[in-house]
Amino acid sequence: MKKWWSAFSLVLLALAYLVASVRYFPGRPDQTLIATGRELLAVGALAAGGTLLLVSFLQRSSGERLPWDRVARIFLTGGLCLEVFLALHHAMGG
Repeated sequence: MKKWWSAFSLVLLALAYLVASVRYFPGRPDQTLIATGRELLAVGALAAGGTLLLVSFLQRSSGERLPWDRVARIFLTGGLCLEVFLALHHAMGG
């Protein structure tokens, strides 16, 4: 049961990250895809860099490797937080 819930929550986190990444332009699906792709690449790079630093620190302090699902959760959580703040920034006209 615990393994099933872990996989399910990881998928939900990934879906939330993708939904937060969408930049919607009414009536212009091509512009929506381009802006969403740019957002995924830009924020994904920042989240990957932050994840690399945090995972490196955690592995050095604990002395053992983190499981891949823990690393994925750190990446998705950091990316989701960045996406929410950037979405608010874009919605407020920034």
